[in-house]
Amino acid sequence: MRSRRMARRAGDDPRLELSPRAARLGGWLIALLLVVGVAVAVRILGGNADGTPVGAGASASAPAGDAAEITFGTELDPASGEVAEAARTERFGPGETFAYSVSPGDGPVPDAAYVEVRRTGGEAVQEPTHAPLSDPSVIAFVLPADRLFAAFGPGEYSMLIRLALDEEPIARGEFELAGVATSPSP
Repeated sequence: MRSRRMARRAGDDPRLELSPRAARLGGWLIALLLVVGVAVAVRILGGNADGTPVGAGASASAPAGDAAEITFGTELDPASGEVAEAARTERFGPGETFAYSVSPGDGPVPDAAYVEVRRTGGEAVQEPTHAPLSDPSVIAFVLPADRLFAAFGPGEYSMLIRLALDEEPIARGEFELAGVATSPSP
């Protein structure tokens, strides 16, 4: 035991002594406040460097600026040349037809486009490829989804369409190649 003095000098105050349980609880409380403080600071001060807050639904493959949205589906409408309304989907399985289209808007449709495909994480699986257009009224393509499974494999992808290699994309969209679900062996 330590001795207790009755008279103390100024500044010779006793230290706050906590039990081990109280010290542990205080440590967890400080850690929790620190994590909450960092989260609040990131939410208020952080962002995507373009003025949008983190988690606002924007992603690297989301349409930005003047880029149009690519419409995906399983067939094209013969009348319009675009993906048929009833056939729209962004998820494709083996054996299905993969179709996509971009409405040209007010501008003229080019003779060809450059199509690039990336995994959602950013890895390019198809560098910009020259693709001649068969319909002069719309940018649209149809192919068997099995060709995409063979080339890319199952996963989530972003597609970019450019009119020239050195230009910004005129259209962007996301799709998924869903592989066949396998069950564990008995």
